[in-house]
Amino acid sequence: MTPARISLRDAGAWLLRLGLGGLLAIAGLLKLRDPSGFAVEIANYQLLPSLAAYPAAILPATEVVLGLGLIVAPARWRRAATAGVAILFILFTVAVGSAYTRGINIACGCFGGGGDAIGPLTLLRNLALLLGISALWKWDAPRRAAPVAPAQPS
Repeated sequence: MTPARISLRDAGAWLLRLGLGGLLAIAGLLKLRDPSGFAVEIANYQLLPSLAAYPAAILPATEVVLGLGLIVAPARWRRAATAGVAILFILFTVAVGSAYTRGINIACGCFGGGGDAIGPLTLLRNLALLLGISALWKWDAPRRAAPVAPAQPS
């Protein structure tokens, strides 16, 4: 019996799933500790602040579910989780970019209350995470079976 060979692509996808999934799950769990404080963090972005309680109630659990989905779900569910994570990080990047360009000096709120003020490094971090998500999308894609050649008449 020969040991199973793991391709570089599979190893990279596994590491990305573990890293991104763990990051999201931890961020969501930390936000669940103080939902009202997280609502204030969201309102500080000044993007429809009167509605901040809704994403504060939904986002932490969504992050936990998507993060765990990246780590433990079967391949088809992981694909959906990767798409969901991409959408979240696009929204996060737009929110941070919007607040930064409007000169709003606020903490990111990425892991619940407090944290560093948003700035160019926050945007670069989010863009790097989006790059990782796009690599995961490519590397963790279901493989198609090789086409079967038609039988030759005898």
